[in-house]
Amino acid sequence: MRVHFVSRMTLLIGAAFLAFASQAWSGETLQWIFVAGGALMIVVALADMVRDNAAQRSLDALVVLLGAWTVVEAFIFDGNYNLRWWSFASAAALAGLATLGLIAHEMSTERVVHELSVSHEPARPTSRV
Repeated sequence: MRVHFVSRMTLLIGAAFLAFASQAWSGETLQWIFVAGGALMIVVALADMVRDNAAQRSLDALVVLLGAWTVVEAFIFDGNYNLRWWSFASAAALAGLATLGLIAHEMSTERVVHELSVSHEPARPTSRV
């Protein structure tokens, strides 16, 4: 379970950086930042895909697709305006997917903690002196 949390936080922090980078840099620098960001998305999602949780695996598949799209869009959009806003949209989509992954992780973790903490103790007989 901890792998899901770490990977989602990594993706969320990466999304924040990419959203900032899409507005701060332009041209070839922005292009290579998003190529590296897309590759990082793919690697982190594939590393997390080994778990059995179907919801997290679905989100991982979407992150892999988004990472591939991010690499492709970094090369096909030329000109600062198109690249800037498509890159920002990719970063925003990554932030949304990472947030959904964190929510799914916390909901399953909270359920497990609640099931483990609720216990019924048998009534103890009281002794009378």
